[in-house]
Amino acid sequence: MNNNSDKVFTIKMTRALEDNVFFTGVTIFEMMETAGQVIAEEIEIYFTSKYLKDIVFLVGFGNNGGDGLVAARYLLEKEYNCKMVVVGDKTTFDSLASQENYNKLKAVLPIENWYQIREISDIEQIFGEIGKENLLIDCIFGIGIQGSLREPYYSLIDFINQKYKGGIISVDLPSGYDSEVDNEMFIRNPNKIICLGRNKIGVKIFSETETVVRNIGIPLKAEKYIGFGDLKWYYPRRKSNSHKRQNGVITIVAGSKDYIGAPALAGMGAFRTGADLIFILTPSDIRDIVASYRPDFITIPASQEEIEPSDIEDLFSHPRIKGSSFIVGPGMMNSQTTRNTLLKFLENEEKRQVVIDASALSMMDEEQLKLLKNHDVVLTPHRGEFRSIFGTKLTGDLESDSKTVTETAQKWNTTILLKGEIDIISNGKITKFNETGHPGMSVGGTGDVLTGIIAALLSVTKDSFLSSCLGAFISGAAGELAARSFGDGLMASDIPNFIYPIIEKALNFRAKET
Repeated sequence: MNNNSDKVFTIKMTRALEDNVFFTGVTIFEMMETAGQVIAEEIEIYFTSKYLKDIVFLVGFGNNGGDGLVAARYLLEKEYNCKMVVVGDKTTFDSLASQENYNKLKAVLPIENWYQIREISDIEQIFGEIGKENLLIDCIFGIGIQGSLREPYYSLIDFINQKYKGGIISVDLPSGYDSEVDNEMFIRNPNKIICLGRNKIGVKIFSETETVVRNIGIPLKAEKYIGFGDLKWYYPRRKSNSHKRQNGVITIVAGSKDYIGAPALAGMGAFRTGADLIFILTPSDIRDIVASYRPDFITIPASQEEIEPSDIEDLFSHPRIKGSSFIVGPGMMNSQTTRNTLLKFLENEEKRQVVIDASALSMMDEEQLKLLKNHDVVLTPHRGEFRSIFGTKLTGDLESDSKTVTETAQKWNTTILLKGEIDIISNGKITKFNETGHPGMSVGGTGDVLTGIIAALLSVTKDSFLSSCLGAFISGAAGELAARSFGDGLMASDIPNFIYPIIEKALNFRAKET
C-alpha cells in the first residue's frame, strides 16, 4: 500500500496491487502474456544493429522468468535470434503459468539456443560460448527477490557487473535490487529498466538508466480502492513466538448510562482483529455491566456518571496501559465534559495513537483540532460530523469530496476516514477508497466495531493511514459476510464474529494461475 505521494512502488506494494487484480479473476497467465508482449515491444525499441539480432534472456524460475519466456516467443516470431539462459538448479518453474510458457517456447526454439546455469562454474563456460556483448535481458527475479542472494545468483550478478560488455535491459527491477533492503549485490548498470504496471525505481539509485513504465492491464481502481491484496500483504500477522502485549494493547475511553454497549462493541471489534489486551475506562455506574459482556475485558472505573478530565489524568498513570493505542468517544455523552475530557487527552505531551469517534468527535472544536499534530490520530466522521467539525459541506461527488477530505487531513495533520457508501480515507498525502459494506450496517453500533478494528491494527502497525484503510475494508467485508446470515436483521454485535473469516480469506488467497 502506497503511503507516500511519490508513487514509487516497493515490492510489497506491488504484490498487494497485483493480488487486488488477481482477486477479480484475472489469472497469472493472462497478466504474464500482456507483460511479455510489452517487454518485447520495449526490447525492439531499444534494439540496434550492433547486436546482430542476438538477444540473450536470463530467466529465473519465477514469474519474472515467465514474463521473459513470453517476450522471447514474441521476438522469435519476428525472427530475432533469442538465446535462453535459465538460472537455477531446478527442473520445473515455480508457477503453472511460467511452466506453460516455457513449454510453448521450448516447442519452437531450437535446443542449441537453451542453456542453464546450475552452479558457479557454468557462468564463465556459458558466456564464453554465447559471448559478452549481446543484448542481455535480465528476467531473473524482478520483484521475486527474497532475502540475500544465494549461489549461483550472487556470482552471476557479480559477473554481469564486472565483465559483461553488452547492453542490459532489466525487467521490472534490476535483479537483486530491493528498495527496502540493503542488498550489496544487484545488477547496477542496466541501460534500460522496464517497470511493469507501476514505477518501482527511485530517481537516485538508477539516475543514468532509462526507465519506462508499461501498462499490463492493472486498472487504476486496483490501486485507489482497498482490496483483499492489501489485507493479505499488510495485515500484521502474529508471530509463532509472540507473547502477550506484542499483538496489540487497546485502551477504550467510552460509555455512559445511555450507551452502555458502545465500549463493549469497540472491544469486541479489537479482540476479533487480533488484539491481546483490552482495557476499558468507563463510568463506574456501568462498569459491571460493560465487564459482563466479555470476561476478557479489563475494566477501569471512571467517575460515576460520566468520564471526566481527571479520569484521563489517572488513566495515563495506570501502569498497565503502556504501549497502548486508544479509542476515545464511543457512547460518551454530548456534553462540555466530553469536550474537556478529549482536550485533556490531547494536551498530554506523550505522543499516542488514538482513534476519535462518536461523541468525542462531535464535540471537537478548533482548540482540539490544533492539538492533533501532537499525536497519531484517526478521525472517523460521517458526512454530518465532518460538516460540524470542519465547517465544510460535502457535495456527494466522490472526486470533489475526496479532494476536500485530503485537504482537510493535510491542514490538521491527521488521518480522516469519512464513512459513507464509499469510504474516503486520507492522511493528506494520499487518498484511498473503500467500497465494502452492506446497507444493513446502518444500524447503531457498527461504527464502534470499526473503531475497535482500526485501534487493534494501529496498536501494532503504528500507521494511522494503513490501519484506517485495512480497518474500513475489514469492517465492511465482515458486514457483508454477516448479512448473508442475517440480512436486514443484522446487528452490530454480529459483525465481530465475521472479522477473522475475512482476514483468513485474504491471508489464504492464491491467484489463479491459468
